[in-house]
Amino acid sequence: MSTENNIIEEKEIKLKTFYSLKEALQDPTTVTKLDLHLKNLESIPDEVFNFPNLVELNLVNNKISEIPDSIKQLKKLKKLELSGNRIVEFPIAITNLVNLQTLVLSWNEIYYIPESIGLLKNLEWFGMNHNKLKYLPNSIGELVNLKELVLNDNDLINLPDSIGNLKNLEKLRISGNHLVNLPDSIGNLKNLKKLEAHENNLTSLPITIGELENLEKLRLYKNLFVTLPDSIGKLKNLKKLILYENELQYLPDSIGKLENLTELELSYNELSSLPSTIAELKNLQLLDLSKNEFTIEEIDTIKAYLPNAKIIIN
Repeated sequence: MSTENNIIEEKEIKLKTFYSLKEALQDPTTVTKLDLHLKNLESIPDEVFNFPNLVELNLVNNKISEIPDSIKQLKKLKKLELSGNRIVEFPIAITNLVNLQTLVLSWNEIYYIPESIGLLKNLEWFGMNHNKLKYLPNSIGELVNLKELVLNDNDLINLPDSIGNLKNLEKLRISGNHLVNLPDSIGNLKNLKKLEAHENNLTSLPITIGELENLEKLRLYKNLFVTLPDSIGKLKNLKKLILYENELQYLPDSIGKLENLTELELSYNELSSLPSTIAELKNLQLLDLSKNEFTIEEIDTIKAYLPNAKIIIN
């Protein structure tokens, strides 16, 4: 019985998150999770590097500006959260932490990612939103196990072709940048379920967009689109297509092939008609056409095409 109790106690220790450095230092080898967020830290205490079995380290919302090379001593680290600090240079030493699965450096002032980022082959979640990135290294494509890449609210003007190598990517968040196009290689992201590219300067989509066979949500609002490629109709699993505040003048007939679409937002564009194939969207629940150039007659026609959908026209 005592053996069982010991096993349970060991499991509880491994699951425990320490919020006090003082408490954690009482038995450093048992510490696997350390949370020092909002501690007003200006640097990482040296004692943090004395936990050989540390798996998760949370240093969110402090005043840390530099990450020492000592960070690479935490060889078992799988999750590292450094959001909301004052980091300017990407800490290259982090790329030695080859067991990392989650790395979050959001809300800092980082302006580049080193090529050595490609060493983090086990990374599944990489958060770099709200920084000052102007470009991504080609080695970003070496993160072959990545499932979510968060890059919104940076200064990116393009994405490298190597982005298409992220075969396991499920969510790509690139909104709030200065992107004028997306690479053709984006069509290789066969497992992508959510693409957020709103609030950029996009004028067109690559034809390969139609290859994203598992895409469910596509957010493209507040760009400069005039139309969409015919290949958009190949997105059989698409449920939400958000396109408000663009410069859309017409939609391709293939829009009617989006058989699983439930929400289509087209407000604040320059549309005066929709293709008759819109009638084929049997699962459409919401269609927002407000602030366009439709006549009353055209609106009546659309309503007849889609008797079961809620249509917003004001």
